[in-house]
Amino acid sequence: MKRYGYHRTSTKEQHLDRGILEITKYCSDNNLELEKIFTDQMTGKSFNRPRYLILKEDVLRPGDELIVTELDRLGRNKQEILKELQYFRDMGVRVKVLELPTTLMDLSGMDNNMAIEPDEMKALVENCRNVQAGMGSYDRVVTQAEYGQRLKMRRSIIAVKDLSAGTVLTKDMLSAKRPGDGVAPDKIGLFLGKKLKKNICSDSLIFHEDIE
Repeated sequence: MKRYGYHRTSTKEQHLDRGILEITKYCSDNNLELEKIFTDQMTGKSFNRPRYLILKEDVLRPGDELIVTELDRLGRNKQEILKELQYFRDMGVRVKVLELPTTLMDLSGMDNNMAIEPDEMKALVENCRNVQAGMGSYDRVVTQAEYGQRLKMRRSIIAVKDLSAGTVLTKDMLSAKRPGDGVAPDKIGLFLGKKLKKNICSDSLIFHEDIE
């Protein structure tokens, strides 16, 4: 029996590190040998993902374990997720979901190591439904909580040194730091070659209204 992890983010801008760390820590804390973690950075609406397909079709064998942090790391469609779980069950691959404690239980004492009790199946189905409800619609809408977190994590254009009014901005005068409540770094081209209307202190944000 071998043990593999899988983690996915929807875009390349999102970091894989947290999910990889959670899977690695779970195995380390429980003295479980982890062969490898497969990752993709693409939408969960489709299961046609390169690394996932390799893991599913070429790597996993009956008796193996697959570890994911959350069900929505597998995919974004409830019916398709259930189909994937049934596929792995039929194949004899145990799926462990770190957010669902019932999937992590020690089954070594059961007659069938792929068995699951009725109340556990009920909890698994209810958790699947909760995940689906929590995902909302397929229309991507930034919530107020996400917006606040985005402001904390994103960066804004700042001055790397004290700049006087009338200074013509060059790339070496500017940098980017958190939080993201200023002008995004990808807009830096709009500032280059422009004159400052006022003095700007080092490490201070620069806004569109600060340039001529």
